[in-house]
Amino acid sequence: MFKALKENKIISISDTDSEFKFLVKDAVISDSEHTTADYTMVGSEYVLNSDEKAVEVKEREVRSVRNSYLEATDKYMIVDFPISDAERDEYKAYRHYLRDYPEVVENWWKAEPLVYEEWKQCAEA
Repeated sequence: MFKALKENKIISISDTDSEFKFLVKDAVISDSEHTTADYTMVGSEYVLNSDEKAVEVKEREVRSVRNSYLEATDKYMIVDFPISDAERDEYKAYRHYLRDYPEVVENWWKAEPLVYEEWKQCAEA
């Protein structure tokens, strides 16, 4: 793996050094310890996934997904929405899982919460 540096910041990463040909950079360095998957773009630079800034970005992304799942299930909480009480109870349990996700799942920012269908299959197993 190769990293292109500008002002001591990693501005680009690649599996080959040929992709940096036209990039304005200070240096290109080889990194045999990491792969491109080990890095996350934060602002205008790449940082290791374990870096505090990268974790904050991933937390925001996963919370956003979680919030969209909650929003998508809001309608099922309306008392006169045409579903059975048993189905409504399932959605309530799913929403509870979503709300608790960051508190009960270790390293929760590394993976998005399950969509309802996946969660339901796991709950039934």
